[in-house]
Amino acid sequence: MTIEELLRYKVDFNPQKCSFIGRTFLELEKNSKIVIGDYFIARSGVNSGIDTGNGRKIAVKSNAELTIGKYSGMTNTVIQCHKKVVIGNYVNIGAGCMIMDSNFHSTDWRDRLDRKKDVDNRRNASVKIGNVVFIGARSIICKGVTIGDHSMIAAGSVVVNDIPSNEVWGGNPARFIKKIDIL
Repeated sequence: MTIEELLRYKVDFNPQKCSFIGRTFLELEKNSKIVIGDYFIARSGVNSGIDTGNGRKIAVKSNAELTIGKYSGMTNTVIQCHKKVVIGNYVNIGAGCMIMDSNFHSTDWRDRLDRKKDVDNRRNASVKIGNVVFIGARSIICKGVTIGDHSMIAAGSVVVNDIPSNEVWGGNPARFIKKIDIL
């Protein structure tokens, strides 16, 4: 997607202070809102990351909000925003990560017998990623999760619970590893 196309979709950002390198697949539905902070950088393609991803996808559904803070960056990342996703300032999101605020389908097997009911009864819950957070490559951040300031997520982690500030977590599901010393 070009900067001109982003501006046409009324994405709130300053194109002179943001970089989109490689392919971006942007899906914006009616009444969606995106705010991107200054000096955001988004990279994709085989020469941009440690994986072989060929693009990044940002989908913001009807009446949903995506906010990305200043000095944040991502590589070959997928963001699915059905309700609200907030990414703080100075957040680094590793190659091949997925961030989603929906489970996309009903958790009741009976609903899944009817495709419309299956989707209509999905659950959405906001995701909040604090400031100065690092999310390792190929991690998955699931719906309803809050990650506190200065925390780190190890590569390949699946985050299904809140993570307090100043902690390192990793694994599937992600578990506490250690505290981060802050001066």
